[in-house]
Amino acid sequence: MEANGILYLSNDDVKKVLDLGRAIEITEQALRDHSEGRVIWSTPEDLAITPDQGWQSWVTGCALATEPVAGFRIRSIKAAGGSRDISRPPRGPRRILILSDREGGEIRAIMDEDWCHAVRTAAAATVAMRVLARKGSTVMAMLGAGDTARAAVPVMAQAFALKEIRVTSRTPESRQNYAKEVGKKYGLNVVPIESTEVALKGADVVISATTTSTPFVKDVWLGAGVTVYSIGKHQEVESSVYKNTDKFVVDSWLHCKNKSDMQRMLKENYLSETDLYAQLPELLAGKKPARESDRERIFIRAIGLVNQDIAMANHIYQRAQDQAIGTRLPF
Repeated sequence: MEANGILYLSNDDVKKVLDLGRAIEITEQALRDHSEGRVIWSTPEDLAITPDQGWQSWVTGCALATEPVAGFRIRSIKAAGGSRDISRPPRGPRRILILSDREGGEIRAIMDEDWCHAVRTAAAATVAMRVLARKGSTVMAMLGAGDTARAAVPVMAQAFALKEIRVTSRTPESRQNYAKEVGKKYGLNVVPIESTEVALKGADVVISATTTSTPFVKDVWLGAGVTVYSIGKHQEVESSVYKNTDKFVVDSWLHCKNKSDMQRMLKENYLSETDLYAQLPELLAGKKPARESDRERIFIRAIGLVNQDIAMANHIYQRAQDQAIGTRLPF
């Protein structure tokens, strides 16, 4: 990296340089790096300011052993979930990434993480689905219509020939707008569906990305052969799904067990590590079989790992430099 100032990248700048297909490959490699010890994690894992009401602030970071970079995510979220405040327009980014040079310690880039994080989350789901979904999957159910959902469908379409995408959400307006806008922008058949049960019927792959604190996906609605990827901050599916599906998979047991739903079920002795079939990197490495039958029901609970964000930020920074995109802030 050349020492020529700090590069600031707005959300629009990030959208110009972040390639959806390449994002999948970066995220898969980051999962492998995590599994094989090529990440230096921050200690403690999180620095958090967490009032019970209002906005919470979180800082998470790591260094990549494969690249001379380190970085931090700084994000603000509502205590109730979500990073949007509909009561007033945003006055700046609520999530940023800071990228530094490990060889000299200089800050190299600051970027709005809004679209980057949505794409990274969607890419992680797509990596999991490529390993665990039925071959020839064409019907997708998208539960939620927020920022992550807006990235999930086009990123999934990079890996699967999706013939129908069913979107359901809390309000008719959000799912209708989502179907119209995402369908038109990416040339996809996106259909708004009122009922979660109807959206799930016959679906091959399901991505759930909501802020709800109440489980809303019933075990009996998940048919044979379905693969479900749950991203939400809180529990989205009935507790029985964690135990009744044929394979229960996480991206990282060490990190994922800190999710609120996992913490509670472990504390209550309802769930234990023996219920876990595999961590996703084990399946990527072929250490355990992935899908073994077209009728297996597979449930994936994910937390997302900061090394994926920093790897993505490094890619964005390099492309932005090559294309002379962004605003230079002098040292």
